[in-house]
Amino acid sequence: MIRTETICMSHIFITGASSGIGAALASQWLADGHKVSAVARRRGRLDEIGQDHTSFFAGEGDVTDAGRMAELVDEATTRLGPIDVAIMNAGIYVPQDSRQIDPAVYAQHMNVNYMGVINSLAPIVPIMAKRKSGQIAIVSSVAGWRGLPKAAAYGPTKAALISLAESLVFDLAPQGIDVRVICPGFVDTESTAVNDYEMPGLMTADAAATEITRGLRGDKFVIQFPKSFTRQMGLLRWLPDRKFFQFVAKRTGISLK
Repeated sequence: MIRTETICMSHIFITGASSGIGAALASQWLADGHKVSAVARRRGRLDEIGQDHTSFFAGEGDVTDAGRMAELVDEATTRLGPIDVAIMNAGIYVPQDSRQIDPAVYAQHMNVNYMGVINSLAPIVPIMAKRKSGQIAIVSSVAGWRGLPKAAAYGPTKAALISLAESLVFDLAPQGIDVRVICPGFVDTESTAVNDYEMPGLMTADAAATEITRGLRGDKFVIQFPKSFTRQMGLLRWLPDRKFFQFVAKRTGISLK
């Protein structure tokens, strides 16, 4: 396990780092004196985060491009050394009305949220395996625990990431690689700004980044927050299906008749 508080200059690789949780993580890790490689499509925002920091690499690229991700991992390691912690954070969320399904939207979610993680891990895992050390954190969501309204495109990708992280443990733990999965509740980001309903337990990106850092220093496989909200969501996983549908429908004003 990578105990970040005991390492003077860890190299942290973060995808989706131009805004939201990714940007907050990059800023906090830089402030703590670590080396940060930040990857996103918006180079200008990355440059703003890394200004005045010599231990920062801004990698402009799209996680859906496997070749580009391999190039960025190679360039990041060349500039800042081997990657100690990789945080797979890039993702999109577009609310869906499942009465009108656009396959392209669903495919885009899978390409960014799921395959984007695969494309990023492909060049990173061999490096960590060769060194017999490293930490990988995959950002999923409580939306991956059970189906939720408007999340028909988003939720399944997050459920897939949870399964991916669990499966990776069996292969990577023997190689000295610590795998975690992160399941936030509602975080105030560009993605959640499109929601037109009350978001219980809404927290800032900075607060979410702090929770993630604390979780990575601990020993729990699932890093979930805020606790008050994730405990409630966790209980929904154990409800009988009929009770689950009735409860969520009532709380969201949906009629199942």
